[in-house]
Amino acid sequence: MTIRPAKTKTTLSELSKLVSGNCVGEAEVLGISHDSREIEPGDIYVALAGANNHGAEFMEQAIANGAVAVASDSHGVMIAQKLKLPNIELNEPRVDMAHLAARIYGHPEKNLSITGVTGTNGKTTTTHMLRSIFLDTGHHVGVIGTLGTYLDEECIPGARTTPESTDLFALLAVMVERGITHVFMEVSSHALALHRVVGLKFQVAIFTNLTQDHLDFHGSMENYFSAKAKLFTPEYSKSSVICIDDSWGQKLFSSIEIPAVAIGKSGDWVTSEATSNANGMTLQNLQLPNGESITLKVNMLGRYNATNAACALAASDILGNPIAASLKALEHIRAIPGRLEKITISSAGTAIVDYAHTPDAVATVLTVIRDASPQKIITVIGCGGDRDSLKRPLMGKMAAQLSDVVIVTDDNPRSEKPSDIRAAVLAGTVTGSAQVIEIGDRRQAISQALRMAQAGDVVAVLGKGHETGQEIAGEVFPFDDRLVVAQESANV
Repeated sequence: MTIRPAKTKTTLSELSKLVSGNCVGEAEVLGISHDSREIEPGDIYVALAGANNHGAEFMEQAIANGAVAVASDSHGVMIAQKLKLPNIELNEPRVDMAHLAARIYGHPEKNLSITGVTGTNGKTTTTHMLRSIFLDTGHHVGVIGTLGTYLDEECIPGARTTPESTDLFALLAVMVERGITHVFMEVSSHALALHRVVGLKFQVAIFTNLTQDHLDFHGSMENYFSAKAKLFTPEYSKSSVICIDDSWGQKLFSSIEIPAVAIGKSGDWVTSEATSNANGMTLQNLQLPNGESITLKVNMLGRYNATNAACALAASDILGNPIAASLKALEHIRAIPGRLEKITISSAGTAIVDYAHTPDAVATVLTVIRDASPQKIITVIGCGGDRDSLKRPLMGKMAAQLSDVVIVTDDNPRSEKPSDIRAAVLAGTVTGSAQVIEIGDRRQAISQALRMAQAGDVVAVLGKGHETGQEIAGEVFPFDDRLVVAQESANV
């Protein structure tokens, strides 16, 4: 769902000055969208070339919904001219689209302090830690990311980690209208590669880590890293916080051209080994650049969450929040859906739902659970279709090495054959010691895991976290791991 600010008027000829292509005709423009289904009366429709279709194919639908002009490449412009619709030719469609959106929505980015968080894992948690810190210290806060868009306490569902620029600038303009002052957003590698955040200047850019994911899109880890690294250039950001506990963070920090704070076992903010207690609190000592030693406490399990909290604390410091106030807020972080989320069940054992969908995330989450010394870990896991296939056996391997029982099931098969995906996951489990079971139906897999659990066991349902649907063969069916766990536990 896209939300829009109050409409303001501009003209096609004014907009054409932002791009290098020709302008034909004139129109009064009130909004912009790249999605023909989301067009509102007075919008300019940006017809983009996609992987499978060209947006020009949906131009008539856009016109029917009220589009008054088209912006597109030469192919789209040719079709617009046949339909006698005013148009602008775009030589760099995605870059130009961002500039058009910023202008149409009044450059809201100039009235906001925006922090961007990138990395394979930890983006959602870190942005929501910052949200809690800034809400608790009296600011009006917006968040854009995997869990949707937050406007102070209101949450609006979203489809992408980082929205396309047409939707992004509309969201930012709404935030300005609502009095938001600070925005914390996840910046995905796709967003950087596809120019979704062109025109933004982040006050702080945060790098959490880099592990295998999205190689279906980027092709190699080096390309994946290069996409992330764009955020840490003067074009996009004024300052940065970089976790240097992996080689990619070290590589980024060694080459950065903007002011940077390094966080890790060495660096500017030096972290100690974190420990978690029975009350779900994780503690970590930090040595600050001035020599001061502080104790960070965060009400979330896991050493990696202490690292995320350290990154959030450093960013908050750069943004002007007193460290003492930020530390107090970190002790009471608001619950983050689908991130090590404990589900209340009526059957034996403990159930945890987590979004872990990469090999590293699976290993990290299961290690956190194992550190709590359960009797057994029963893991339900699958992999998404039409995504990086190389990580599937690696995820199976991690699950089988760190669990006592692994039930391989379907995640979001999308257009792929579900049994092929499960076979790839199963292939990776052979090196582990866990008992391995294959159950394609995800509800049945969760039910079986709960039936197997005894007192002291943990059922870990991984991969979908907060998601409320399961995509199979082009159709999305209602499915929320958290609800299904609770429902099935009542039938055990």
